Formats: sequence, structure tokens, C-alpha cells
Amino acid sequence: METNKGFMAEGHSVSRPPFFDGTDYTYLKNRMQDFLRAQDYELWKIVSKGAYELPADEDTWTHEQIRKGTLNSSTLNMMQCAVHPKEYSRVSTCKSTKEMRDKLELINEGTSEKSNMIVCYECKKPGHMRGECPELKKKLKKDKFTFKKAKAMMATWSDEDEDENDQGSSEDEEIRCLMARSDNFNEVLQKITIQYFA
Repeated sequence: METNKGFMAEGHSVSRPPFFDGTDYTYLKNRMQDFLRAQDYELWKIVSKGAYELPADEDTWTHEQIRKGTLNSSTLNMMQCAVHPKEYSRVSTCKSTKEMRDKLELINEGTSEKSNMIVCYECKKPGHMRGECPELKKKLKKDKFTFKKAKAMMATWSDEDEDENDQGSSEDEEIRCLMARSDNFNEVLQKITIQYFA
């Protein structure tokens, strides 16, 4: 049997709520909003704003309060029918649909703080980048040799320089102008050779 990734096998109905298996919450959120609004706009208000407040004693409810209680229960039932058993175990303790929706949103989308958090690639701890990582700084201090930044020398010629240098310029001088200079070049070269070729 062929399975389509991202395709929801259930829930494409006008009488059955869209099914959420835990993979595409944004899709479910939009579909559920449209489904609840199509059933009854008050159902969507219950999900977005919260359940209607009703007196604790059900025996004294008026017809309007019974209608609102039925809407509260219908909305909760629709939300529970829309989630996979794995997701249901996460939200089964919720007493209202708003609480259930908020919990599903938190589980599947996270908080804005979490998405904006910086995580170091070196130590995997939040709050700093790799260049500022204290673990990396400790590691670099422990290394016996550190690379010094190579400094390139740049030569410029003007009309005056050309006249003076025309007589005595040689190929060696031209090559030396483009060479980089390092105080401990041989030492670094030796360590690299030992490290990579030994």
C-alpha cells in the first residue's frame, strides 16, 4: 500500500473534524479553525476565547445555559476526536478546548523565546555563539601553539618609484614584495608537518 508523506488519510469531511497525527500542526490549526467555524461560529469562539462559564449546579440551568454547556462539550469532543492517540495522551487532562489548543500549540510550535534562542555549536549550550564559547577558549588556551595571523605586505608603485627602480630592479625584489612574513614560520610549518603527515 502506498503511503503519501504529509497526506492526512482521515478528516477530509464536512462532518468529521480534521485528523491530527502529530506531524503538521500548522495545517491542522488552519483546517480545524475552518471546520469549527463552518459547524458553528460559537464553537470557534469557545476554542479561541475559552469555554462558557456555567453554574456548578446543573439542575438549575436554563435552556440557554444547557445550550452553552452542550456547545462546550461538543467542542471538547471534536478536539479530542481530531487527535491521534499518541497526541491524546498529552492533552487528555485538559478541561477546556482552549487549554487543549494552547497545549498542542506549545508542544508542536514551541514558544517564541525558544525559537529565538541562540545555541553554541561547540558546547551545545544556549546563550552564546561559538566565537564567544568559554569551552572553546579553554581549549585554545590549553593548546601549546596558536597560530598567529599572517600579515601580508603590499607594495605600491608610483611614477617616482618606477623611475628609480627601473635601473636596479630584479625579479627577486618583485617576488619579495608579494610574500608574507611570519616570525615563527618554520616552527609552525614543522608542527603542521608533524601533526598531519606523521
